[in-house]
Amino acid sequence: MSDDAGPGERSLTAAYVAYASVGWFLSGIGAALPDLRQALGGWASAYPVLPGAVILASALVAVRRHRRAEPHRAHAEVLRIGAGGLAAGAVVMGVTRWPAIGVLGALGASLGGALLVRYLPGVLATAAPDRPARAIMRANAWSSLGGIASPAVIGLTIAVGIGWMPGMAGPLALGAAVVVASLRRHRPDGPGREGSPAEGNRPAIGSPGDGGIGVLPPLATWWRAWAVLCVGIVVEFCFAYFAATYLHDDIGLSTAMAAACAAVWGIGMTAGRFVVSLRRPPATLAVPIAVLAAGFVLFWGFATPAVAVTGVLVAGLGAAPMYPMRVDALLRHFPHSPDQGSARAGLASGAALVGAPALMIGLRAALGVRRAYLAVPVLLAVLAVLAGVQRDPAR
Repeated sequence: MSDDAGPGERSLTAAYVAYASVGWFLSGIGAALPDLRQALGGWASAYPVLPGAVILASALVAVRRHRRAEPHRAHAEVLRIGAGGLAAGAVVMGVTRWPAIGVLGALGASLGGALLVRYLPGVLATAAPDRPARAIMRANAWSSLGGIASPAVIGLTIAVGIGWMPGMAGPLALGAAVVVASLRRHRPDGPGREGSPAEGNRPAIGSPGDGGIGVLPPLATWWRAWAVLCVGIVVEFCFAYFAATYLHDDIGLSTAMAAACAAVWGIGMTAGRFVVSLRRPPATLAVPIAVLAAGFVLFWGFATPAVAVTGVLVAGLGAAPMYPMRVDALLRHFPHSPDQGSARAGLASGAALVGAPALMIGLRAALGVRRAYLAVPVLLAVLAVLAGVQRDPAR
């Protein structure tokens, strides 16, 4: 990072890297799980559950604790602590001699990730006040790229005989170092520093210039935006978690081939987000929902492997802008307290991380994976009804 880069630019760089680190961690757990189960037995079952549960619990605490808009937090400090905790926890996860210590490491990494998930949308909204939707889209593109690369790198480190931990913790440590280096000149106070008007941050609630507004917007004004965000994330996870299972069980691909083909979901998501971040995002969810629905028809309606895999790719392209668009829409309801809007976005992510697997596992057990996937068009219909056809107001 150049020394003459402004504080907003440095915050964006740090936020993009932090988002990529979160994606790396969440996807990496799945890649490391077979080795963890072999080394830890039943203890390993805690690893996939912890991140979503901690993100959900953290967001619930934040939302319940702050009934009024809290002052602007020092975002540089939050990013450094979150990225550092994520990397340090991943290192401790590698302790398999004492399983309880490894689980505590996973808990610590999850807490670091939860801190980042809670604040990152607010960081982006304050660091890029003139283009928040594009900044959030680009950050999620980097997160998707981290999610694609993580299993491949971890698989490589396992294949060469050094185990999963270097592939998980090494890049996270590098990411934490980049975050710290990007923010090395940040100070919480003073002209031209983080939180100041020079960075484009909104004034802290209760400070001069905010009109004395200290009460958070009522639930009636933002519940629909939150519900749309939550349902959209559940749809994403239905594909991200269970596309490989469907391709194996119903289409007949081998386990390895199904896993490889399911990866096109992440490729579609990543490509779509990078492309959309170059221009103004769609005004409504009508087009993303239509593209995702078309992808589902190809995926579910045809038994030909090539067509089904093409459907996964198309669905990923359709889903690509949905999460960033809806996070941005939710933050618009909290113009004086982006951190609290971000906390509610984290609440949606945590609820979906916990709820989507439970939904699909329950339906799969009761109906089989093919009929379980009919939850997707139902969720898309709910999403369309909740989102409506109204355009989001411009910032």
